[in-house]
Amino acid sequence: MMKNQLPNGERLIEEPTYPEDWECCNNGCEELCVYEIYRVQKQAYDEQQQRLKSVPKLLSDLDKPSQ
Repeated sequence: MMKNQLPNGERLIEEPTYPEDWECCNNGCEELCVYEIYRVQKQAYDEQQQRLKSVPKLLSDLDKPSQ
């Protein structure tokens, strides 16, 4: 297993760095704008982090005896 790979084979997403002001060309690039790219990457990172936070709870719930 690779260093940045989760046990399920999913790649661990690194937290993106917010773009510097000078990185934006102010030409209205829309989906290619550095700020839009950051937003998409940050959303994917945040979603993966939320899923990873729920994994220990799911595993511990499986270990509990059924009532």
